[in-house]
Amino acid sequence: MHGCEEDCISRYYQACETGTINMTSDAGWKKLLRIVERDTGVHVQKLIVPISPSGQFLQRITHLFDRVMYVSYREPTFHIPEGNTIEEIVIMSAEGLNAIVAGPNTHLDTLSIQQCTLNRLPQTLPKMVGIKLLSITMCMLAGLRLDVLVENQNLISLDLSYNQIRQIFPVSKRSGKTISLKKLILTANQLDHLDMSIFASMSQLESLQLMHNRLTHLELSTPLILPQLRSIYLLDNLLVSIDLRNATLPNFSMLSVTGNAMYQMPLLPKALPQFDYIALSENNLTRVDLSYFRPYRQLKNIYLSSNQITTVLTSSPVKLPAHLLRLERNKIQSINFTGCDMPNITVLNLAYNRLTAVPPVFDRYPKVQLTMDENPLRCDALLPYKDTLQSGRLLKDSKSISWTCNTPSSFLISEKIKVCCVG
Repeated sequence: MHGCEEDCISRYYQACETGTINMTSDAGWKKLLRIVERDTGVHVQKLIVPISPSGQFLQRITHLFDRVMYVSYREPTFHIPEGNTIEEIVIMSAEGLNAIVAGPNTHLDTLSIQQCTLNRLPQTLPKMVGIKLLSITMCMLAGLRLDVLVENQNLISLDLSYNQIRQIFPVSKRSGKTISLKKLILTANQLDHLDMSIFASMSQLESLQLMHNRLTHLELSTPLILPQLRSIYLLDNLLVSIDLRNATLPNFSMLSVTGNAMYQMPLLPKALPQFDYIALSENNLTRVDLSYFRPYRQLKNIYLSSNQITTVLTSSPVKLPAHLLRLERNKIQSINFTGCDMPNITVLNLAYNRLTAVPPVFDRYPKVQLTMDENPLRCDALLPYKDTLQSGRLLKDSKSISWTCNTPSSFLISEKIKVCCVG
């Protein structure tokens, strides 16, 4: 037989890449054992097994490896035998796989499957009592029945991205059981309407990711308490309304609704003591009243760029903790910060709007840096702010004097820098 060195085509980071291992012969088994004696990892280009590369094969190698990855799995069923001690199984491509069958198992903590034809969660999932991370992505799941998850009390992360899920079925109220999930990822499915009440059984849920679906409405039919929920990601849906006023979310800190069709601000609970970040960029908002943010005393980051906003106002006096307010790429013609106290604001971006005057913010907000690139500001409106432009607190289309402005006029703020303006 060849020696250990000749068993490996290449070696990297104590992992041996080998060509073919034929597990139908003793020679193949001995070759695998030789490699394992020297290397902590083995990459097999072609594996020949008597029946299946799961089931009995997994049981045979269980004492050799903690982690097994299949780059390509070609069988219709994947078997995880009873008592197997492998801790992580990853299947990167399994286009014909339509069933996962597991026996009782306490060791497996991670199961990841991509590119398969599974149309539901494995029925034997409750037997994998130790599983913590389950990922089934780019498969054929059409529905999610939460009852299937109640026996997996160690399961903290479920990723079902890039499936065809149209409906989520809640846990039966009569069961009284809860789900242990902390992270639920349903990105790129086919959800079009979602009642958040279906998550009432997930008292430990921290992160909910619903990007790239078809959602038009997000609401609550009954009061909901999610004491650990911190973030909801709703990017790139079709949302026109969000109503979560009946939710109790004491740890909620982040709402991302970028890339939707919202024409009004979300209806949120008044009590969100940890709310720190809201993103509503790339929607259809036309008007912003900064008084909306009054209840949220920890809100530091506000993103409202790329909407249809024409007016920003403060209908009643308010003090906001905001550090950042981004309103670039709108249609703002008037903006009034009177009555809005933002003592900590450092970034105020009004670029790519239709403002003809610099709003009087520098005395009101002593830490602010104001960006006004690509607004139709006349030179005489900017000249009083020459010192502010020189210090960098006001940014407005600054260029090297050798560069050409795309406006008819400009003026120097230093020997080498000019500011472009309308005239």
